[in-house]
Amino acid sequence: MKTYKTGLLALALGALVSCKTTTTTSASKAPEVLAAPEAPAKPATPQQPEMLTGATERMELQTGTFGSWFNPRYAEYDINKDVVMQLKPLLEDVDVTIFMGTWCGDSKRETPRFYKILDAAGKTQDIELITVDRSKTTPEGLEKGKDIKRVPTLIFSKNGTELGRIVEYPIESLEQDMLKILQGKPYKHAYAD
Repeated sequence: MKTYKTGLLALALGALVSCKTTTTTSASKAPEVLAAPEAPAKPATPQQPEMLTGATERMELQTGTFGSWFNPRYAEYDINKDVVMQLKPLLEDVDVTIFMGTWCGDSKRETPRFYKILDAAGKTQDIELITVDRSKTTPEGLEKGKDIKRVPTLIFSKNGTELGRIVEYPIESLEQDMLKILQGKPYKHAYAD
């Protein structure tokens, strides 16, 4: 019985693996003509990469595969409007750097929410989005000197000095954590010593 199954397996594998690539000719038989492959019905659409790395535009998160998680999570997040009103003047001269991974569940959850807060506060400039691979690196080395160990990492800076950061997830809420950082109140992110 074992020999029978092995024989069937060998036959099946042979059928799957083998491919006739030669033709035979004889005096009584014309050479085989191989048919040209059929053209695709429509032009192939370029595939979106499974992960983005490096300096990235927000629009890249809102389209294609990434848009399938970014857009619904952005839409479903209810911002705290009272806190956002307090954030609005505090964000004016602040640079925001977002390190996130398009492969990371925490980044997929927090990044759309963070953008919704920034939008509601009217913060549309001085925002840098950097996407990293699973090693938290970029081809350009944009993470160097930034101590990026987990993503997302949301960094707030003013005049080149870091005011604070939210790492992976907020302690209270994104809005409340941002407010503490921007008001200069004591704040420790989830992985601070």
